[in-house]
Amino acid sequence: MTENVLTDEMAFDEQLRLERKGANAGLNPMFGEWQHRFEFPPVPYGNGAAQRGEFRAAIQGELKNHWLFSNEIHLEITLHVDVQTVLETDEAADLDNYAKAILDGLKGPSGIMIDDTQVQALTISWIDGYGPPAFTITAKGSPDEFVLKPQEFYEMPDGLWYPHGRYLWSQGGSEPCDDFNHFVGLSIMELMSSTKRRARAEMRKVGADRLRAYQQAMYLSNSARGFHRSRIEGGFPMHNRRDWQEERTRWAATDPERWSMLEDTLRGMRESHDQVISAMAKLG
Repeated sequence: MTENVLTDEMAFDEQLRLERKGANAGLNPMFGEWQHRFEFPPVPYGNGAAQRGEFRAAIQGELKNHWLFSNEIHLEITLHVDVQTVLETDEAADLDNYAKAILDGLKGPSGIMIDDTQVQALTISWIDGYGPPAFTITAKGSPDEFVLKPQEFYEMPDGLWYPHGRYLWSQGGSEPCDDFNHFVGLSIMELMSSTKRRARAEMRKVGADRLRAYQQAMYLSNSARGFHRSRIEGGFPMHNRRDWQEERTRWAATDPERWSMLEDTLRGMRESHDQVISAMAKLG
């Protein structure tokens, strides 16, 4: 019993060391958590496009993270402001006005998230700062749901676009992804996306409504989150389905042996998924 406890403690200590190593290098949020204090005044969304643009640039100029949250997060914003200004003047805006401008500064290629639809819960409050105006942001997500910058987006069979980069987090560091693993990742993502789409279609055929079909198909979805095209702002490279498939075909011609192995694996996965879809449709 004592030996097992020591082994577990050593394993956690090593995990903690790697997580801290990556966080210190800006390669991961520390177990899914990130915080930063910005030592300049928050700007409300209604202040005009020019000022909002300057505010966004100021936020992103301080961000040193080489990662993006890739799924849902909880966000907490605390404004450090002068209480007399808030209570006795018209110089302070409503809290929701500040939230929108701050969220705009946190999304995109230079932010901490891809799009503000990832914000599942948002808390914003103000406290008397007793000094120059500032604001603090705390973000919390799943420890493993982040991707390394730079990210590119690839269109999949379900009509959504998925982030997929050329660098992977490993042992507290960043490792380049070679062509083989790049296309393995895309091909698996493609298969899972297609499976989800087919599962929905089969569920609708047997009478399931739109919501039921969506819920059931989620059991066959991959862990990656796809985004609607309108939710991905400029700055991210975009690859439509035909273009990246043609690129994969050109790569496959240079490495036919490994491509054949990959095709065999994908074929087996698809056959297995087809059986699950059939069973789901029969059960309704």
